[in-house]
Amino acid sequence: MNPTYIDTDESLEEFCRHLDDCALIAFDTEFVAEDTYKPELCLVQVATPTQTAIIDPYGCRSIDSFWDRIVDPGKKIIVHAGREESLFCYRATGKMITGLFDVQLAAGFLGYEYPISYGNLVSRLVGVQLDKEETRSDWRRRPLSSQQLKYAVQDVRDLPTIYKTLSESLQARGRYEWLVEESAIRQSELIAFETDEQWFRMSGLQALPRQSLGIALALWRWRDSEGRRRDIPPRRILRDDLLVELAKRKSSDTRRMASLRGMEQRNLKQQLQTIADVIESAKEDEIPPWPIRSRLPRVQPSTMLTQFLASALASICRRKKIAASIVGTSEDIKAFVSYRLAKGAVEVDEVPALTKGWRAEIVGRVLDDLLSGKSSIRIQNPLSDVPLKVLTEDDSTEDDSAVESDDE
Repeated sequence: MNPTYIDTDESLEEFCRHLDDCALIAFDTEFVAEDTYKPELCLVQVATPTQTAIIDPYGCRSIDSFWDRIVDPGKKIIVHAGREESLFCYRATGKMITGLFDVQLAAGFLGYEYPISYGNLVSRLVGVQLDKEETRSDWRRRPLSSQQLKYAVQDVRDLPTIYKTLSESLQARGRYEWLVEESAIRQSELIAFETDEQWFRMSGLQALPRQSLGIALALWRWRDSEGRRRDIPPRRILRDDLLVELAKRKSSDTRRMASLRGMEQRNLKQQLQTIADVIESAKEDEIPPWPIRSRLPRVQPSTMLTQFLASALASICRRKKIAASIVGTSEDIKAFVSYRLAKGAVEVDEVPALTKGWRAEIVGRVLDDLLSGKSSIRIQNPLSDVPLKVLTEDDSTEDDSAVESDDE
């Protein structure tokens, strides 16, 4: 179907009336992130069961009426790798997308590699090869070419079909609620990322002495404020590594700051006195607490133990046909082991991910049994894609030639 091009307030409102009657809406966005404080939205592609459309934000005074339909709890919203789509929506409405269905995440729950590209997903489930020539297009320029519009609409055209296939498979395997649970968790994390100060995520910050943390926070806030005011990425004002080094030195001497390699840029030379004032003022402030308190007891598991459990997790996930990268990382395993070894002796801010929800159901309990010695692992078939087998105490007396059946 030929897409409808929407670049006026009137055509947008007409299309939104169509969306009011749709229980399913698929959408994608094109944006440019490298030149502005927040990513600049350039295009929104939409597919419903009966229509496709391209919304041009540059032609409309506001597209908030579209976002209002996306957060309607009565609608199923289909995306692929929808991190930025969710953030655009949250910035416009202040709400989460309650009916979100991310086909990339859904595919991971069904054993596809994660993260799987949209092109690979379309190829496998629809049998179509996508044209990727416009991947590096500057979507801010107008008018858009016919090739750009064709590329844009192909990113949503097949989403309803893919949703139907994956949704039915998830329901058949009893995993649909896992997707719902994980989608809510990830959207909550996105909102926290959007609304909380993220200064503590800078690389190298953990090695700073406590007295330097206040300076780092003050510099981060100044940089962020400048970025917002000038509508440019904050790191373009002052790189993370330079910010951390300035905090480490704790000096407001402009000559000493100017001698730091990387500070010779013209825009930084002009800001030296301002930066010096920020550092000097921060010395009088109270040292800020670390924003994320340790969620782990002070029990450090051995590398051999975590590697062993990582192999077990990968084997369980392969056998159960779910992407291991969705279930847990090496850090998740370390958190799990530390928590279990502490045996509740130390209070934590939040229990590890592998001990709760669908993760506990699919791997957490098995890892518990391995850690306690109730289960073990053996090599079942070194030539198999799933060479390992988890043995319970009851299984240990079985003939080694017995083959474990797939739980699916």
